[in-house]
Amino acid sequence: MSLQAGKSQATTECELLTRIMNSLGSRMSINRYIISSKGDSEAAKKASDELSEQNKSYRKAKSQYKKANCKSVWDK
Repeated sequence: MSLQAGKSQATTECELLTRIMNSLGSRMSINRYIISSKGDSEAAKKASDELSEQNKSYRKAKSQYKKANCKSVWDK
């Protein structure tokens, strides 16, 4: 039996915020597709409502990302 120091699984605030924004962006893209497909009006209404909430959440996460002075290769 050996005791080895494992890699820390701790996630930094910036990494967490990046994951949140990526997840929201993916779900937002799916909802935009549902809205644009113009098939099921009930599904489009639900997608529109979800997209509205996701937009608010994304803006909040982006604001927290900036306040935490997070940087990525995509930031200018």
